[in-house]
Amino acid sequence: ADWFNGKFIVSMASNLNMTRTPDVHFIAEARTEGTKFVVLSPDFSQIAKYCDEWIPIQAGQDTALWMAANHVILKEYYIDRQVPYFVDYLKRYT
Repeated sequence: ADWFNGKFIVSMASNLNMTRTPDVHFIAEARTEGTKFVVLSPDFSQIAKYCDEWIPIQAGQDTALWMAANHVILKEYYIDRQVPYFVDYLKRYT
């Protein structure tokens, strides 16, 4: 249910309409509130037709994509400049 509070949701390798049927309406509700929804999937699945952006990754690319995303987050919010919210989050949850 916390999907409703998110501002950016990524679905990867999952067809939420089929696997999370009771919960998928939260994504639709979040999108009406301005949440961006991205799907990472090699096929244009049932859930991909509802997303804001579909990224057609190939098998084996998902790990490299998330490693790159983590690199950018750590570099921009921790190494290049210290963002207090990010540093507090790291101390609290890691």
